[in-house]
Amino acid sequence: MSGTLHKHIRESVLRTALLHQLKNGQKAPERTARNLSELLLKFSPASSELFTYDDLLIMIKRCSIEECLNLIIQKLA
Repeated sequence: MSGTLHKHIRESVLRTALLHQLKNGQKAPERTARNLSELLLKFSPASSELFTYDDLLIMIKRCSIEECLNLIIQKLA
C-alpha cells in the first residue's frame, strides 16, 4: 500500500473515531476528554504534547463537534 493511501486511511479512521467520541461530549465532557486523550495517544504518541486533558475539556465545552474535530486534525497535521 502506498504511503499516501495509508496516511489517508489512517486519517479517515481517526476522524471517524474522534467524531464518535465527540458526539457524547455534551452529555459527559470529562469522560469524553479522557477518551479523546487516550485515543489521540494511540494514533500519535506525540499528541500528549499537543493536547492536555484540560485543553480537550475546554474545547469540548466551548466548541461544536465540527470545530473540535477540525482543531484536533489541524494540530495533528
